[in-house]
Amino acid sequence: MSTLNNKTILICGGAGFIGSNFTRYILEKYPLAMVVNYDKLTYSGNVDNIREHSDNPRHIFIQGDVADEKQLSSVFVMYKPDYVINFAAESITETTYIPLHTSKGTTMLTFGELWEQQKKKHAVEKTERGEAIFLNHHNVKVLSFLNEGQWMPLRALTRHWYKGKIIRLIQKHGIVEATPNHSIYASNLELKNPTDNPEVLVLRNVNENNKKYRSVSKELLQFLAAFITEGSTTFNKANGSYITEISQADKKWLERIAGSGKKLFGITGNIAKNRSVYRLQFNNKKLFYYLKKECGTYAVNKQMPSFIFDLSPNLREFFWQKLLEGDGTNDGRYTTVSPKLANQLGLLLTLQNISYTVHERKFKNKKWKTAYSFRTGKNSHYGLSNKKQEIVEYDGWVYDAEVGLSHNFVCGIGNVVCHNTHVDRSIHVGAKEFILTNVLGVFNILERIKASGNVSKYVQVSTDEVYGSLELDSTERFHEKTRYTPSAPYAATKAGGDHLCNAYFKTWGVPVVVTHCSNNYGPYQYPEKLIPFFIVRMLEGKKLPIYGDGKHIRDWIYVLDHCRALELCLFEGLAGQKYHIGADNEINNLQIAELILQKFGRDSSWIEFVAERPGHDRRYAIDSTKIRMELGWEPLYNFQFAFDATVDWYLNNPTWIENVRQRTGVFNPHIDLWKIHEIKI
Repeated sequence: MSTLNNKTILICGGAGFIGSNFTRYILEKYPLAMVVNYDKLTYSGNVDNIREHSDNPRHIFIQGDVADEKQLSSVFVMYKPDYVINFAAESITETTYIPLHTSKGTTMLTFGELWEQQKKKHAVEKTERGEAIFLNHHNVKVLSFLNEGQWMPLRALTRHWYKGKIIRLIQKHGIVEATPNHSIYASNLELKNPTDNPEVLVLRNVNENNKKYRSVSKELLQFLAAFITEGSTTFNKANGSYITEISQADKKWLERIAGSGKKLFGITGNIAKNRSVYRLQFNNKKLFYYLKKECGTYAVNKQMPSFIFDLSPNLREFFWQKLLEGDGTNDGRYTTVSPKLANQLGLLLTLQNISYTVHERKFKNKKWKTAYSFRTGKNSHYGLSNKKQEIVEYDGWVYDAEVGLSHNFVCGIGNVVCHNTHVDRSIHVGAKEFILTNVLGVFNILERIKASGNVSKYVQVSTDEVYGSLELDSTERFHEKTRYTPSAPYAATKAGGDHLCNAYFKTWGVPVVVTHCSNNYGPYQYPEKLIPFFIVRMLEGKKLPIYGDGKHIRDWIYVLDHCRALELCLFEGLAGQKYHIGADNEINNLQIAELILQKFGRDSSWIEFVAERPGHDRRYAIDSTKIRMELGWEPLYNFQFAFDATVDWYLNNPTWIENVRQRTGVFNPHIDLWKIHEIKI
């Protein structure tokens, strides 16, 4: 996928519901992109939706009307947009390790372990994307590429449920797993998606100024290094013995380790030969449990004690040399089959400012399936062309971190630098207005693009309502070749804009893509739409009005899934094509009302059926096969999870609701309900 970095995107209608979410999505994902936000600020364009960007130099807001040819022309002349999108009308896997530094010292945890640790200390809050833990202190720090390597405070940890493809990058300098849309830094400091398989940026130096180092005996470090590299622990149920065993072909080396065990723990070990190697055994319960806690039991779950990272550089170097000694190499090469130990080794070598590469090897007929070989010194030049990519299916939590004073954190084997996401805490109009915006406005945009010759792609965000209605008992869905039969003035004007786009492509080659999406829901949606309208009614202690029998069906999609699809259309969509965007969530209005009532703990007596409104289509359903097959898009957000998060967002943002109320009077009970719901984005 291409990138918007160092590019300018003109977003028409960027203060509306979907437009503001798309604006936020682009600014967060592309840190070098410039967004020109052009919105008339009418009933649905709300400056509160974009107020968070007011101090962002990469976001320029212009209050203007796409129907105003002169003003729109001046915007094209002044900003020369590379991309135009017209609205006028997501991470890291749970098992990925991340280095941490706290008042208790330095450690290495998976994102899942970090979440469980922090939720015991802080409340878990719902966000528009999933869940978040906001840390109210500076005690937990993560490694950042700031100043080429510095511990920075962790402000927030977020997660959402994800089912889909994970991109696994296996490179000579680092290994990391992320969702296709999570941003990582390339070695040239440019933000990239994992699908691009860029040469990853990694951290190889850490600023440890003013750090207080711990100290332990070299005898202990020698013993622990030997056990980590060549040892195991076993409890024998038959005789109740607690066995610690260390194996090595070099008997003299084992004798030194036995001597260390005697000095440290006051126990005697026995050395016996078994085929080509010697085995040193200790039978001691305290030693068994000490090593199990600090270092693991078998090869695949080995780890080094966390205090290793807080030792002085001299002691850390001694420990590293003892690891190499135990591995039997004299060329700066060390191999482990433990994922955690591999992550820890990357941090240890980085703290020591030792240049290294890491190489993953796969096995089919071993107890373990993967081995990680670290090469330092002259060996670090081995395999410089090693750059692979794997795509795996994933179903679970994915995580992100917000880091103080920085937009990145390091994680994964080799300390790969990843971009962090900012976390948010947080009428009726006549047919003439629709024509001005949806027809004349589209015409003006197309004319400006044709004249400029600078725009790479224009995405016209249309609606599924241009197709009219489907029967309730039908299995038919709208596809890209479905005939236009709009039922309402709004839909007719949107259809007119679509036809203009097609004509400008065929006649002048204007690079336009038209999208049709099903019903969106999510934060910042104007409260005349069904879901936020029902939420506000509940907050006001009013019943939920349902038109007719309440069986009008819509296909519901979370707004961030729509944003991801639009991003793909902007970069990957073929000019002159239409793409349908739908999440296969066909739910009728009565069911939506019941879900809202459940969230507020109220029964069906809070529903009132009202007269059918004019031109109310019975069913919309989108066939999104084309965009899934051709562009690889698919929805990420589970409906129930995203629906709950949406309700919670409105509950947590009463000021936003009140500002809309005062600005528009949309909640005036004297306004006809059908007029309220007639409004479109």
